[in-house]
Amino acid sequence: MNYSGRIIAVSSGMVTAIALGMLLVSPPVFSAQGAERVVIVDSGKILRLMPETRQAETTLQATATPLRKELDRMGLDLKNSIASYEQQKGSLAKAIRAQKEKELSLKAQNIQKYQQVNSSVLEKKKQALFLPIRQKIQNAIMSIAQKNGFSVVLEKGAALYVTPDHDLTLQVMTQLHIK
Repeated sequence: MNYSGRIIAVSSGMVTAIALGMLLVSPPVFSAQGAERVVIVDSGKILRLMPETRQAETTLQATATPLRKELDRMGLDLKNSIASYEQQKGSLAKAIRAQKEKELSLKAQNIQKYQQVNSSVLEKKKQALFLPIRQKIQNAIMSIAQKNGFSVVLEKGAALYVTPDHDLTLQVMTQLHIK
């Protein structure tokens, strides 16, 4: 499981724990009399279906592609340099061998630094692209919840069971003009 997958899994677990905690601590909010005021929404589904998401992913991919190609080029260059060094190693003087090893180590460090810097750049770009989309979803959810008098909106993954008539996902998608 990659790093972002682990964060999502931990975040989902935290949301579930908070929702269950709310159920245990605040029974009046979830009682039969207040049940119509609690709804769910699948914001992940909405995010995946928004045209802006596809556009943001395309933009992110366009930014990542040249960076990935350069990283691949650097890796190939290091691999070729190592192969060349390995072939010549036996015939090189000790001082020259040490210098070549230092150069190879420096190339490897440069690749690692390039990867770290560009990973950070891509993460910032992703945040910049997706923040307005998430805010748009959040605003639509808040608008519908306030208009209909819902007091609690939970993420669908945090609810153990909810009847379909308590799911705001389609209403939010309609407000955002998502088919």
